[in-house]
Amino acid sequence: MINFFKQFFIYGLASTLSKVATLFLMPFYTGILTKEEYGAMALIAACKGVIGLFSNLNLHSGITRDYFEEGVDRKKLVSTGFFSILFNATIVFVILFLTSDFWVESILGISGYKLAFVIMLLSIPLGGLDSYLAILTRFKNKPMLYAVGSLIALLMQIAFSVYFVLIIKIGIVGVFLALVISEIFAIIFFLAINWEYFAFTLEISFLKKALLFSLPTLPAIMAGWVDRSLGQVMIGKYISLEDLGVYAVAIQLASVFALIRQAIGNVWNPYVFENYKKKNFNSTIQRLYKIIVVFLIILTINLAFLSKDIVLLFSNSNYLDAYQFLILLCFPMSLYTLLPFVSCGVLISRETKYLSYSYVPGSLVNLLLLFLFLPRYGILVAPISLGISRIINYIILYNYSKKKIAIDYPTWLLGILLLVVVICFFLMKLEINKYLIWCTLGFINILTLHMLNSNYNIISNFRVMFVKNKG
Repeated sequence: MINFFKQFFIYGLASTLSKVATLFLMPFYTGILTKEEYGAMALIAACKGVIGLFSNLNLHSGITRDYFEEGVDRKKLVSTGFFSILFNATIVFVILFLTSDFWVESILGISGYKLAFVIMLLSIPLGGLDSYLAILTRFKNKPMLYAVGSLIALLMQIAFSVYFVLIIKIGIVGVFLALVISEIFAIIFFLAINWEYFAFTLEISFLKKALLFSLPTLPAIMAGWVDRSLGQVMIGKYISLEDLGVYAVAIQLASVFALIRQAIGNVWNPYVFENYKKKNFNSTIQRLYKIIVVFLIILTINLAFLSKDIVLLFSNSNYLDAYQFLILLCFPMSLYTLLPFVSCGVLISRETKYLSYSYVPGSLVNLLLLFLFLPRYGILVAPISLGISRIINYIILYNYSKKKIAIDYPTWLLGILLLVVVICFFLMKLEINKYLIWCTLGFINILTLHMLNSNYNIISNFRVMFVKNKG
C-alpha cells in the first residue's frame, strides 16, 4: 500500500498539472472573457473529449496492457501504438477540418468561434500522442523526467495563455493555441525519453491484440463523455451560453475530484497488473478504498461549506450561483474517482466489454433525464442526472468485479457521502456565520485525520515512504 501512495504522489501529482493550470487560470479567464465567451470555450472543450476518443481509439490502453508481459518486443509494441494513433488521429482531423462549418454552425451554433474550434481540432492528434508518450514514460519508471516535462509544458501553457488572451487579446482562440504549443513541446520531450523503443514499424499482430482490448471500451468512454460533457452541450445549445458559463465554473472547480481520479488512474493499471497475483491483493485495495472514500467525504464537506468563497475566489460575483452546482457535483465526481477500484475485475480478466455494459446504461439514463427535465427545470437537473448515471455505472462494475475477484468494498460509506451532499446543499442555502463554518471544518478535519492515523498509521506510513524515497 505504501508503494501505491508513493507512485500516486510522484506520477499522479505531476500528471494533474494541466488540470491545475486550468483551475488557477479561472480567475484570469472569468475576469477578461465574457460569460458567453467562457461558455463557448467550455462547449468547444467538451467537444474535444469525444473527438479525441475517435482519434486514438483508446489504443494506448491496449498497448500498455502488454507492456509488462514476458518476451514482448517493446520496440515493435511501442512503435505500433505510436504510428497507429498518429495515422488514425490525422484522418479524423482532416475530416473534421473539411467539415468544420457544419459542426460549428449547424450542430453547436457558435459560428463566431470557428477559428477556436479549428485550433482545438489541431490539439486532438497532438494531445493523443502527448498522452501516449507520457504513459510510456510512467511505465519506464522515470518519475523525475516525467515531472519535469509535465511542469515545463504547464508553464508554457500558462505563459502563452496569458500572452494571447491578455496582451494581444485574441480571446478563446489564444486558450487553445497555448494548449497546442505546450503539447508540441511535451511530444518532443517525452519522445526523446522513449526514443530507444521507437522504430519505423507497425506490427499488425500487436495492433490487432491492442484493438481487441481497446475497442470494447469505446462505448464506455463514449458514455463517459456523455456523462461529463453532454449536459454542458445541452445547456449551451438549449438554454444559453451565459448559463453554461456559470455551470462550467462549477465543473472546473469540481475537477479537483478529477485530479484525484487521474492521479489514481495513472498508477492503477501498473499497480494492478504487477500485484493482482499476490495473496494480500484484495485486502490491500480494500484498505485503500476505505481511506480514499473517507478522504472524499471530508473533501466534499470542505468544498460544500466553502463553496461560495471558492466560487468568488476563482471567479467573481457574476458566477456565484455556481456554488450550488459545485455541491451537487461532489457525489457523482466522488463515484467517478472510485471507478478504478470497482473495475479491477475487468482489467484482470481482460473482459473490457463489461466497461461498456456498465457505462452505457447509466449514460442512457442520464441522456433521457437531460432531454426530459433540463429545459423545464434548469441547470440543477444536470448534476442530479449525472449522479444517477454514476450510481448505475458503479453498481454494475462492482457486482462484476465482486464475482471475478471476490472483492468486497464497504459501500455503506457511499450512503454517508450522499447524505453529506444533501445536507450540505440545503445547509448552504442558509446564511451561516463564516467563523462558525471554519471552526466546524477545523474540528471535522482534525478528528478525521486522527481516526485515519489511529486505524491505518497514515502519518507513520508517509514518513517511511518519504524516507525511503529520499534514500
